[in-house]
Amino acid sequence: MKYPITLFLLFVVLQLSAQETKPLYSISILSPSIGLEKSIQENNSLKLSIGNSIGYGSTNGLQSKLFLLRGEYRHYYNLEKRRDEGRLSTNYSGNYIGLFAEPSFVFKKGEEATHMYAGGVWGIQRNYNSHFHLDLSVNAGIGQNGFETKAGLRLGFWLK
Repeated sequence: MKYPITLFLLFVVLQLSAQETKPLYSISILSPSIGLEKSIQENNSLKLSIGNSIGYGSTNGLQSKLFLLRGEYRHYYNLEKRRDEGRLSTNYSGNYIGLFAEPSFVFKKGEEATHMYAGGVWGIQRNYNSHFHLDLSVNAGIGQNGFETKAGLRLGFWLK
């Protein structure tokens, strides 16, 4: 129960903190979830997501988790180069590296459990002017089964 309370408080702190940029909300359709991304420094942000997860992992293969919380610290790199080339670089659009923590909760009959997965992430995120949201990531970290790698794809829409 402490994970949901901690993430809720982090959401509140992000909302109350005074930043130049507005938070970006995203809604993913492929793996149903909602997210909030907020700038904490130039080229750095925090992203929090709540929802369901369907993905492929190196240890367990295709897996589904019924309730997932995810917190990420992201550093966007090469944004100035993208701007100079006239490419999309606003609304947190760019390539990033970062750290993540992901507690998840499984509520299947006979398999009620809480799992923790944390490590590093590399990804590509694009938020187009049409409000289409694309986030492709590769994660590597320590989970319940030792070292794990996972890939993620989020498709949906963004709101500001």
